[in-house]
Amino acid sequence: MTEFSKIKSEILLDKGNLYIVSTPIGNLGDITLRALETLDKIDCIICENIMITKKLLNKYNLKHKKMISYNDFNASQKRNGIIKNLLNKTFHFALVSDAGTPLISDPGFKLVEECIKKKIKVTHIPGPSAVISGLILSGISTDKFLFGGFLEKTYQKKEKQLLKFINLDVTTIWFESGNRLLKTLDTIKKLINNRRIAVLRELTKIHEEILFGTTEEIIELINLRLKLKGEFIIVISGFKSKKTDIKVLKKLILEDINKFNTKELSNKLSDKTRLPKNFIYNEIIKLKKNT
Repeated sequence: MTEFSKIKSEILLDKGNLYIVSTPIGNLGDITLRALETLDKIDCIICENIMITKKLLNKYNLKHKKMISYNDFNASQKRNGIIKNLLNKTFHFALVSDAGTPLISDPGFKLVEECIKKKIKVTHIPGPSAVISGLILSGISTDKFLFGGFLEKTYQKKEKQLLKFINLDVTTIWFESGNRLLKTLDTIKKLINNRRIAVLRELTKIHEEILFGTTEEIIELINLRLKLKGEFIIVISGFKSKKTDIKVLKKLILEDINKFNTKELSNKLSDKTRLPKNFIYNEIIKLKKNT
């Protein structure tokens, strides 16, 4: 195998530009030649975790690069200094994340936003993304999809977050941590029935795993595990609209009629059935008069 250090680089970089460089999501062999060439020429790398980025640099003999940590905890303190150096054209700067494409659920967005405001040129050296890999491997429709990011931690917020999107006619993609995965799947089970989903982890790595089926089937499989570590991708198939039978609607109303006020219940059932809120509201009023 040819060492990267022996490949002649023809990339010319401009100081004062921010180069967003995608890195592997797991398998370090997935780095692109253009990404390596860019990192080779860069003076300073902005990264989430210096130790994680150092592993990638060491593998490709790109040692002794200046690195700045830039993460959720220190981004607000570091951003002005980085912008100042970019405006002064002091360094060649690259932005990387711990894994995959920067800005996708990481703090790089605000840095790019500020660069655009200051008319600093930003360009992207493309590469892997866990969102796209998860979608492709899920076996679920790829023609229309929505990435919802990390799911909320509490049940109420998570339910509200899911209900905004899972009843649209699009595939939805979510990130979730292992310690909350089973509770999240239980929440999804309560919100939708017999919808195809996929749960994926360790993508591109030796222990890559993809589970397919209904929520109930996947919960059964995961219940056999002792520990669920790391981050998971959940892909949910879109809602295929069917005309909700009035008898079915009445049944759904009666199940929760004493739990919510009329407005709350009509909103909740509208999200679930895709029927107009006003129509459901009137049906709830009718049922309340007759019970």
